[in-house]
Amino acid sequence: MKTYSYLLEHDYGLAPNPFGKYCTLGVCKPKIRGSRNLEIGDWVIGTGSRALENISGRDFVHHIIYAMKVEEILSYEKYWSDIRFAYKKPILNGSLVTVYGDNIYHKDNNGNWIQEDSAHSLADGVTNEEHLRKDTSGKNVLISKDFYYFGDSAPLLPKDLFDVCHSGVGEKIIKSPKQDKLIGWLKENFHNGIHGDPINWIEHNQLNLF
Repeated sequence: MKTYSYLLEHDYGLAPNPFGKYCTLGVCKPKIRGSRNLEIGDWVIGTGSRALENISGRDFVHHIIYAMKVEEILSYEKYWSDIRFAYKKPILNGSLVTVYGDNIYHKDNNGNWIQEDSAHSLADGVTNEEHLRKDTSGKNVLISKDFYYFGDSAPLLPKDLFDVCHSGVGEKIIKSPKQDKLIGWLKENFHNGIHGDPINWIEHNQLNLF
């Protein structure tokens, strides 16, 4: 068992998408999602960055934004067709939860990728080729019921766990005993599920003030 750790530069509720019974990682982070070394039982964590401070005005460095235990690994086609995840298909005129649905990729009868109108497409539903290429290169969607999503309530990690945070682009791999201490700290101090709203939702809240 191992943990993939990376910095979040934005947090819209899209990657990860923590809503409903499942936390899913279906877009962004293609190297993690497509890793041949990724196994059921591994963890993925996202920690705060200076970019999130620029958005919110709060310091999120060394704060944990989310952690998910990988319990299923699905292809995009299986994710799209699985009735359990129909609620994660985006509805852009709906609530923020539905706007940032991550169930957006599937193939047509000729095997060509379709990118649904979503937070990763361009205006008027035009395909964003850069996002399509990057997202689908990850091949898989990661699924978890055993997750902790903190968002704007992200707690500060204990100082002896600061080094689980990655410090740059990409990701780092954490193994035992440091991983065991991190997961133990989560389980001892927090319940599974959602503890806060996505940090970038402050942008929507600010727009609604005017």
